[in-house]
Amino acid sequence: MFISEAPHMIRKDKSVFGFTVFAFLVFILIFTIENINHRFWLTDFKVYYQAAKTMIMGGRIYFIQFDYGAGLYKYSPFVLFFFLPFCIFSYKVAAILYFVILCFVVWFTFILLRKMLDRYFFTDRIKNEGLLLSFALICIMLHVVKELHLGNFNAVLLLLCCLSLWNCLRNRNILGGILFGIVVLTKPYFLILILPLLFRKNWKALAGMVFTLVVGFWLPLFFLGPANGWELHLEWFKTMFLHQDIYPGVNTVYYFIQHFIYPGLPGFFQLVIIILSGFVAIWLIIRNTHLEKKSNNPIKMANMDFIMEWFILIAVIPNLVKTDSEHFLVCAPLITFIIYSINQRKLYWFIPIFIFLIFLYGGNSTDLFGRELSDKLFWMGLIGLSNLLLLMVALIFHFDLRRKEMLG
Repeated sequence: MFISEAPHMIRKDKSVFGFTVFAFLVFILIFTIENINHRFWLTDFKVYYQAAKTMIMGGRIYFIQFDYGAGLYKYSPFVLFFFLPFCIFSYKVAAILYFVILCFVVWFTFILLRKMLDRYFFTDRIKNEGLLLSFALICIMLHVVKELHLGNFNAVLLLLCCLSLWNCLRNRNILGGILFGIVVLTKPYFLILILPLLFRKNWKALAGMVFTLVVGFWLPLFFLGPANGWELHLEWFKTMFLHQDIYPGVNTVYYFIQHFIYPGLPGFFQLVIIILSGFVAIWLIIRNTHLEKKSNNPIKMANMDFIMEWFILIAVIPNLVKTDSEHFLVCAPLITFIIYSINQRKLYWFIPIFIFLIFLYGGNSTDLFGRELSDKLFWMGLIGLSNLLLLMVALIFHFDLRRKEMLG
């Protein structure tokens, strides 16, 4: 798989090596500052760690406040099996190991994105790729810092989504589907990614996903007993709905309509927005497949469209469901694509606009604005608004690139 190629790429490619050094220094700096400020908490990871230990001992893992207020566990029982190995170590050692893994995941995600962009979009030699990748990392830095501080696994899910896509592109569809299934078992709203697979008739990937979902459902029942495993699944479903009810979700499309246009918007309209977004995605995919047939190189066009559909659907998720702000780091593929597009097409006039969008997307820090102003900006939903604008910019750049490819 692509992971085995990474060490060789670092030695061979100066751009990858330069980005690797930059990323390594950034992660070391974050780790150092967190420890100097006595903020190396990884509170979300602490929840997963404690929940995994509790599951081993047969205790309840849902609706339980772990470690004096660290938080509630709200993901599937299946996910905890990945955290069981950490229980071998003390929490401090486990937290450091998990922090290192997250750093590797963020770094490797950009290496994989670079590989896909080079192979399927920008086939001409790209200069200073190390700088482009470093700038892309800087663009999402605020969300990465929060991700590392909390010890969440949005970065892991993004990497799994990218690996799933990569394997499908390389005709390893069953493996791609298995990886996608793990993502869905972790956070079911990623199921929206089924649309490109379904309407592009990738039945092997869908079969791999279904296989993973079945295994992931039965695994807790097998190890914990049918009664206990079934009860855990029921409590997981209740926890998901509870989270959606109590979480403010200031960056969702529903919030924008309710806050800026129609305050009396009923709650069920959030589901309507999700369904409408699904129909828009279906229309886009069908339109893409129709245009691909008219292209001189339908396979290349299909790969480009499939990648962009996948990245767009990943990026739009935090605009559709109520989630934490660090989840917006899933826009990293689109941001990297925009940066490459600006560089390759020499769209230097767009750089100030892009910097402004990135400032809205990832510049709201209490260190910059203070707590009061930062909170006001947060409640305006600027992260979500800028995410939608970045999504639109990426689509425009993609459509223009595709038009030139069809003409050429």
